[in-house]
Amino acid sequence: MKKYKLPFLLFLFFSINSFSQSDEKITRPNLLFILSDDQRDNSFSGMGHPWVETPNVDKLLSKGIRFKNAYIAEPTCMPSRAAIMLGNHERINRNGFSSDHKTTKSQWEDSYPALLKKANYRTGYVGKWHILLDGLNFSDMFDFWDGHIGHGPFYFERTNPDGIKQTVTTNRHHTDNALKFLRNNNNDKPFCLSVAYATPHGSKVQKMHKPLDQSASEDERLTDHPIYGGKYRNLDIPYPLQNPDNPYNYIPREVMNQDLGRNKTYVYDYDPVSNKEHHFRYFQMITEIDQMVGELMAELEKQGLSGNTIIVYGSDHGVLMGEYGMGGKGLLYDLTSKFPCFVYDPTAPQKMRGLSSTELVSSLDITTTLLDYAGVKPAPFMSGRSLKPLVQGEALNVPWRNGLYLENMYTGRDTPLQEGYVDGEWKYIRFLKVSHPYSIGDISKQDREPVLEMLFNLKDDPEEINNLIQDPRFKQKLEELRHLCDSNLKHLLKNRNAYTKHYNIE
Repeated sequence: MKKYKLPFLLFLFFSINSFSQSDEKITRPNLLFILSDDQRDNSFSGMGHPWVETPNVDKLLSKGIRFKNAYIAEPTCMPSRAAIMLGNHERINRNGFSSDHKTTKSQWEDSYPALLKKANYRTGYVGKWHILLDGLNFSDMFDFWDGHIGHGPFYFERTNPDGIKQTVTTNRHHTDNALKFLRNNNNDKPFCLSVAYATPHGSKVQKMHKPLDQSASEDERLTDHPIYGGKYRNLDIPYPLQNPDNPYNYIPREVMNQDLGRNKTYVYDYDPVSNKEHHFRYFQMITEIDQMVGELMAELEKQGLSGNTIIVYGSDHGVLMGEYGMGGKGLLYDLTSKFPCFVYDPTAPQKMRGLSSTELVSSLDITTTLLDYAGVKPAPFMSGRSLKPLVQGEALNVPWRNGLYLENMYTGRDTPLQEGYVDGEWKYIRFLKVSHPYSIGDISKQDREPVLEMLFNLKDDPEEINNLIQDPRFKQKLEELRHLCDSNLKHLLKNRNAYTKHYNIE
């Protein structure tokens, strides 16, 4: 047997170790997941918005793939974010405003950040955190964490290296922390950075400047700001409350009473002047997000990481801004349950660049997509499908879904529990009156009598104005969608029971 001297063996060891790290960097991409708050679909210029300015996102859209039919699993803040982290519906994972459940350690171990961390990814999280935790510490959950619990402020105070104090916006604050993560990355392993912006949420509309019927540009902190100092204010923009509508034309008072919280929480959307101001501030915040995305892209380019970083963009849900005479979310209309979704993959074939897919996508697909790009197997109860084959233009082993189950389990402000089903052309919604907070019985039963049903033809009526539930011409379609909603709910409840036993939770 040939004998090797110690120096040669050490050289061989370090060469192999160096190769494995280098090989990992090449074959396992970095992941950047950007999540905005309250941002509805079609709110970027590249998605067709007529006047908002978003050149950086538009550039990514021109090189990535947009998903035009992306639906959020839970159209309210906390349950939506928990659903994305854990990859399953609120009815399974229990996280929501109408539940006192806190995410357990065993649940978190099967979240996408935990699975990636176990797979030797460096994980970072900055921005808004809105999930209740049971005995978990952020320092253990992520390699890098810098965020705030709940909605957070619009303005952050910081001290610059020269000792001068400066007031910055929430988007600026979170982007600086994201840049800090990228600049402190030692490149010995791939990373997954989740950036959770807290805009353009309604809380920021209110915290930016008061009163809400006054231009926010009058605030001395914003007067000279390149965006908030006056962008869009010279435009004669159309907005819903130029012709105020009666919300009870759509959802009767006995089903959802606006006076029990909705028109107080979103008060600015029930008045023509403050409603228009909401629109100005809302799209200014989206333009600032676009600027921040541009800075993140520039940093990736500067570090030579842009060619090996997958970018996934989404929002936790959409929002009503006066449509149907209402404000807020927690409903299954497209304006609240659809969200802007795209994936930028620098390795995708040229033929896939700049496309818009009409496939039905769930926010739960984001979870599985991030894991798939990392080569990590999803946890047992993750129900989404990876978007990677669609992005890469690959042949599918199993045909893509032709429908999606929808739900809203937020029951505060007299909001009914809702279940629904969408097939791309038609949507069915049913409203169920339950207590707030809901009980286990409320969410584990089937065949209950709804207090209201809706049926929309999305092809002919994309604004979802004409409820066809009573039209005899569509009785067969109604029965078909009811059945699909029932069968999906039955499957969900079966998984809920198995999930309960697997994670030993109530």
